[in-house]
Amino acid sequence: MDTPNEITWKPDAHCLALDGVRGLAILSVTVYRLCKELNPDSNQLFAWVRSLAPFGERGVDLFFVLSGFLITGILLRSRTKPNYFRNFIIRRSLRIFPLYFLSLMLGLWVLPMLFTSDAFDSAKDHQLYLWTYTSNLKMSWDNQWCFGPFDHFWSLCVEEHFYFLWPAVVLMLTRRPLAALCIGLFVIIGCARTFAASGIGWDVAASVATFFRADALAIGALAAVLLSSSINRDQLRSTSLLIAVVLLPILVGIGLSGRRLYEIPHSLCPAFFAAGLMFVLLNPPKSLIVRCFELRWLRTLGQYSYGMYVVQLPLVSLLPLRLASGYLPANDLLAGGSYLGLMFATILLTAMASYHLFEKHFLKLKASFA
Repeated sequence: MDTPNEITWKPDAHCLALDGVRGLAILSVTVYRLCKELNPDSNQLFAWVRSLAPFGERGVDLFFVLSGFLITGILLRSRTKPNYFRNFIIRRSLRIFPLYFLSLMLGLWVLPMLFTSDAFDSAKDHQLYLWTYTSNLKMSWDNQWCFGPFDHFWSLCVEEHFYFLWPAVVLMLTRRPLAALCIGLFVIIGCARTFAASGIGWDVAASVATFFRADALAIGALAAVLLSSSINRDQLRSTSLLIAVVLLPILVGIGLSGRRLYEIPHSLCPAFFAAGLMFVLLNPPKSLIVRCFELRWLRTLGQYSYGMYVVQLPLVSLLPLRLASGYLPANDLLAGGSYLGLMFATILLTAMASYHLFEKHFLKLKASFA
């Protein structure tokens, strides 16, 4: 039976609920990606589904918050140990680099030789930026989406820049100044992004530039600092719940309006996700909300979330609905539903194969850099 002070979050143990949070993030992003293939003019249901697409797009914000939280927690626990920088960088590289660079090799070199599709042509023209994790800088400078099936790699660039800079920040600052920095970054970046989005020629930059998206990482980092502090956990849980309850209807209203509102949701969503994350982790292990995030199917999606994120846009680009429609039922509704189900299964199975046949062999090497 749970004791009053028992919470789900244990810093030195694997937290199943976090796998579920990651699963929710990849589920929303994948459904968003697939639903963009639906033609809203062909069916009223498709029009309704497309109107909900902005909610799925926010899954990237959840990924950023989760990364800021997990990475900061790892750094806080390891900054007094030997080989702090080396171990962190190598462990992150073993997790991120193998599949990332394999996907580039396949998309830029192998697939163009096997298929006549020109889907990867735009990426090939600017591939140096992809190989150096600077594609989001190119997109920001040109203010356009210019990498085709690899457009979504902008978010991986943001995270890689964070991995490169944040360890030094955590090492130099104690918890209180670190918390103050996180709050300052969240406020300053949110205001700067809103100002940029109000100008002409900054809309893409406001969405993909590392600086303009680092506030989600900062608020996730703040959650890690707060959970590792001496703040009363009951008070922290109550405050987190209050923030989430206040922000939820605001975000739903903005999402239903279909307006970007100068990118203000990019600030409100991370704040909501960070508050929700803390509330979940500060609940007892057997509470209803924790058990929801520990559902097996959701944790399974979380386990393969990185692979699913990497492969989904290339797969959709190679087999969009307009090309697959010839092999699907003639009815628009059945064709769209079949496409969504088959493509989701294809993305998941591809990610599972990637993990078990390729990625996990690199992950085993992480044990040497604990």
